[in-house]
Amino acid sequence: MATVNLSTLFTELTGNETAEELRNKLLWERRILHALIDRLPSSLYVKDHEGRKILANRANVIQAGFEKASDIIGKTDFDMFPKHIAEKFYEDDCKVLHDGQEIRNRVEQVITPDGKETWQITEKYPFYDDENKIIGLVGFGHDITVEKELEQKNIAASQQIEEQQNMVETMIMELSAIPAKIENLVDGIANIAKQTKMVAINAAIEAARVGEYGRGFEIVAREVGELSDQSSKATTQVREAIEEVNSLVQRILQLWEEVRVER
Repeated sequence: MATVNLSTLFTELTGNETAEELRNKLLWERRILHALIDRLPSSLYVKDHEGRKILANRANVIQAGFEKASDIIGKTDFDMFPKHIAEKFYEDDCKVLHDGQEIRNRVEQVITPDGKETWQITEKYPFYDDENKIIGLVGFGHDITVEKELEQKNIAASQQIEEQQNMVETMIMELSAIPAKIENLVDGIANIAKQTKMVAINAAIEAARVGEYGRGFEIVAREVGELSDQSSKATTQVREAIEEVNSLVQRILQLWEEVRVER
């Protein structure tokens, strides 16, 4: 059975680098890695199989309410967030760490330690050892607080516009009913005018029948008749005005229907 010379194997893997040189190289590569991930606007982190942070970029540290990565390394979400938020994070972590299930495009709310409400799109992926066993997860969180606030403002504005439109629609419907109400009143006035005219005619006939004794009554009958004529003329003018108002209302209703269709 062939034996493996560990010294030779290490030399093959590392070249002729000494342990100190290899350590310095790893530290240098680690600095480069952190320099890169700390420039990312999105939150990036790595957790071990127990849900403890083993790597976090600047955005993730700030989101957790700390100043430097060393403040959160080794901590779980229960150490950094309110319980109900941490439980939700842990639930997703278990799906990744225990079941290998990927979390994609999860929109979730995050409460910072100072109580500020933020929103982010979360993604979590498992990573494996050489034996294909899950040993941790990599997580990303893209902040969408501004977009979410704008969305909520748009929803509120849309609701307000809808309420105003409903109010306008109610007012238009009430306006459309006014001409019919006025028409009914005019019909009543016209009917009274006709009856008054008939009374005036009958009075004039009676005055003519009684001769000299009915002269005063005749004058009154004539004045009543003239008043009736004026009332009939006024009702005609009112009807014309009603037609104009009704045409205007119908035009408003037509325009409103066109606006509703476009909406």
